[in-house]
Amino acid sequence: MSSTVQATSSTSSTFNVQLITDALADYAKTTGIDLSKNPFAAAVKRTNSAGAILELLQQREEAFKDYREGNRRLTSCLSPAVNVIQAFSGVLGGAVSLVGRTCHLVTLLT
Repeated sequence: MSSTVQATSSTSSTFNVQLITDALADYAKTTGIDLSKNPFAAAVKRTNSAGAILELLQQREEAFKDYREGNRRLTSCLSPAVNVIQAFSGVLGGAVSLVGRTCHLVTLLT
């Protein structure tokens, strides 16, 4: 009975590895990005426990939160400027179209 459990576990593990390998190959083919060359993948390979992998993931989560919050501040600063530029572009666009029509009419009349 024990050998059956080990054989099943080994087959399941091999299937999982093959599934992940195939998924990574498909991802690389679709996106052109080889995730096995990512520094995070190398760090995961160096770990020897699930706890170490979880710690790596928590570090990445913190780094992403910092990145996202930094971009929020940038977006908040740029938002008023974008709104002003958009308002001016609408006004200038209308004025340019009027000038363009006037010049076109003058050209037609002469």
